Amino acid sequence: MNRIKIGDKWVRRRVIYGKNGRVVPGLIMIGEKEVRVHKSSYEIRYFVSGQAKYLPAGDNAAEAEALRHTLGAQLSAKAIADAAGLKTEVEPTRKTIRQGTLQYLKTRAIELSKDQIARYKYVMSLFGEACSKIYVDQIVADDLSRFLQHATELPVFRNLRRKPSIRRNAAQRRNRNPIEERKISPRTVFNYYIVLCVLLRDIGVDPAIFPDAPKFEEPEVTIYRAEQIRSLLSLVRGSLRIGISLMLKCGLRRKEVQFAEFSDIDFENKTFLVRGKPHFGYKVKNYVQRHVPIPDDLLEELRQWQLDHPAQNLIVPNGNDKPDPKLIRKLKRFVYLHGLRCGRCNHCVSGNPECEDWELHKFRRTYATALVRHVDLRTAQNYLGHKRITSTERYLRAASAADGQKKVSEIDFTKPFYGVDSDKSMSEAVSHTATPVVGIANADGSGNSPDKTDQQRVNAPSKELEEGR
Repeated sequence: MNRIKIGDKWVRRRVIYGKNGRVVPGLIMIGEKEVRVHKSSYEIRYFVSGQAKYLPAGDNAAEAEALRHTLGAQLSAKAIADAAGLKTEVEPTRKTIRQGTLQYLKTRAIELSKDQIARYKYVMSLFGEACSKIYVDQIVADDLSRFLQHATELPVFRNLRRKPSIRRNAAQRRNRNPIEERKISPRTVFNYYIVLCVLLRDIGVDPAIFPDAPKFEEPEVTIYRAEQIRSLLSLVRGSLRIGISLMLKCGLRRKEVQFAEFSDIDFENKTFLVRGKPHFGYKVKNYVQRHVPIPDDLLEELRQWQLDHPAQNLIVPNGNDKPDPKLIRKLKRFVYLHGLRCGRCNHCVSGNPECEDWELHKFRRTYATALVRHVDLRTAQNYLGHKRITSTERYLRAASAADGQKKVSEIDFTKPFYGVDSDKSMSEAVSHTATPVVGIANADGSGNSPDKTDQQRVNAPSKELEEGR
């Protein structure tokens, strides 16, 4: 139930569920009309001996829905036990899953971002749907297996829009379009499972009961083709061009561009400082600042962009001089309006205007793949802000495959390999490689005299020891 104040009275109204099965925050029914309210709180209504009871559930819709599932499971278990003549008691000394989750998020609230906290809460809500257990010490391996099965079968609804939505009445128009049902990807299931295991381990669940993580197919690194980049940069202008250039030529992440400021640019040393912005509540990934070199052409564009916009501090703000979270929408719309869609992805084939081939992070992958061809891995790792070198090596494999294509094309597979022209020469090559090792006696008792160079190599360490080096 939604508890709101109308006039001088507090009233309760039923919540509205969306097409994805979740509570729509701030939306209630008054009569036969849907009304949007800005401030409300949630309560869970349940019945004891036919009398309605109301349990406060806070002002967060997702948390209130999770509490409703938990309370429903508890009441169902109690009803079954009472019907069987069993005695049920609540044990305050045992830690519940909800208590452990809230305590974990409270202790890590400083180091976790808002998106990470929301991800933890969502994963635990999915776990609550798959597991009816109340206490932490009740969790067993089967509960995690049921979570994996539930996450695999979880439906995801997407709108099949025929053209980009317009802000005015966009929600009403979207509701009239057909809905497509999909399943979440195996990689997303893997990510949810890792998040769940980390949280359960920290609230006291034994990691020994955790099943093996689900497998998924690791996709190859995809980058933009040169003709795509040329076509896009020849047409795009304004803030979208600056944002794309920062990702393509400096390798910045989406949020690093979103919160980038002119004060981060060192025009004298031609570098860009990636750092957190406490006044925006933004924390840099991996909590490590880094300097990234800026190409000369982009540096001149940024210099001119600053001169054209002297009153703003953010490099790519929205209309209210705040960080712009809708760069991806601007990119999709620009690609659609200028006919740059690939025409091969599922969206293009079905008529959806948002081409799946165009995405923001793909500019960063294009930068990384080009970078590893010109600098060493450690330098590339520093520029990209990777915590592990293995993350940088993925782009090295992509670069090697592209560079090796010409070399592979030069191989003539119709000719004998290794320069061997006949069976005779092959036998000669084998006998040549089977020559006895230097310094080892032959079958007739005679030994090969060591080569002078090899002897010098053997004696070199002893000579250094004698000289005290």
